[in-house]
Amino acid sequence: MRIANNIVKTLVSDIWTNAIGSRGEFAALRAETAFTLLEDLSEDVCAALISRIDATLEVTAHPRVWRDSSGSDARIWGFEKDIGRLIDEFQIERRITAIEKYLGRTVRSWYLMANRVEPVVGNLGSGGGLHRDSPFSHQVKCIWYLTDVTDQNGPFQYLPGSHTNLFGSRKKYPLGEYRLNHLSKDDHMVEVLSGAGTLLVCDTKCIHGGKPIESGSRYAVTLYTSPHEGEFARQLRALGLSAPTQMN
Repeated sequence: MRIANNIVKTLVSDIWTNAIGSRGEFAALRAETAFTLLEDLSEDVCAALISRIDATLEVTAHPRVWRDSSGSDARIWGFEKDIGRLIDEFQIERRITAIEKYLGRTVRSWYLMANRVEPVVGNLGSGGGLHRDSPFSHQVKCIWYLTDVTDQNGPFQYLPGSHTNLFGSRKKYPLGEYRLNHLSKDDHMVEVLSGAGTLLVCDTKCIHGGKPIESGSRYAVTLYTSPHEGEFARQLRALGLSAPTQMN
């Protein structure tokens, strides 16, 4: 029964995205899973954002800062509240329009998450290992690299086609599972290696995650969106963080 329910949920999401969405600037995600736009942010803007991230992470007991258990991944939730006019560089309205046209759903809330990832023995990478943001519905993340990203400093990685392949991968990647840490090198994960300022766009229904970082550091900013009002305040509370009284 559970498997049947999971198949139905996934089919409904796919039918909706095909019929209502899959349009606009991000329409290529349907076939490509992810793509990059080079030099979306300038070097100066990347440097300014890195400075803001470092300064914010130095604040003792910051109410919107979260760190993973290894101390490798430090995140600032609601980063748009820390960057003033730099928010204009992300062209949020344009990105939200593109997401809405691809998903076929209205975005009712959004925020930015900035993170700094550093090498710590035993780290699982940004995101805590391979996962899907949702095993059923399509979702889109916009991720801006603020530093050059190589195979050593925690690149984003994903399994092409895993956002649409319903039946072909069902046994190996069971429907309904968020965490999938049993993949091997034979699964042909793609590592997104690119320069500072690159915008990475991905349908994060796919299997994805940050590769465990081995050296250097990686700075990035991610745009999260939701069709639900108040969704992010609930997520912050779930992380044990303080939700601002006003959210986007």
